Amino acid sequence: MKRKVMLLALSLVLVVAVTQVASAAGWGMGGGRALDSSTWTPLAQKLNLTDDQAQKLKDIDKSCYEATKDLRARLQDAMFELRQMGFDKNPDKAAVDAKIKEINDLRAQLQQIRQQNREKMQNILTPEQQSQMKNWRGHGGHRGCRMGGPNGQAQTD
Repeated sequence: MKRKVMLLALSLVLVVAVTQVASAAGWGMGGGRALDSSTWTPLAQKLNLTDDQAQKLKDIDKSCYEATKDLRARLQDAMFELRQMGFDKNPDKAAVDAKIKEINDLRAQLQQIRQQNREKMQNILTPEQQSQMKNWRGHGGHRGCRMGGPNGQAQTD
């Protein structure tokens, strides 16, 4: 009887531990905070953009989005394929290495396009607006092609 209780208690502890680790790590679904319209401020307002500046930035952002759409889909597929390889007990090392190289190459291509996009956007801003954005560095992370973060904060990294 004592052994059964001990085995049951150990099993329960193991289940709770695995559940905690799985919930903390997630299943690769991404994370981040939820959007909230009460804290979201449009970049156009924060930088006091002119109508011309706002339209030019919007056009550049749309162009970058379209230019990276296929690359982002390919990256997502490659990440899924690598994750699937992780479920194999003895994955083919050459295949894993090739998939990791593909992922890194796609990330580099995306980074290059995004960097070019940021430079184009910076060229539209006045020196004062650029200075204001530098003060925001470190707030939020870079998301795609845009300069504005979830709270309208600049993403210049």
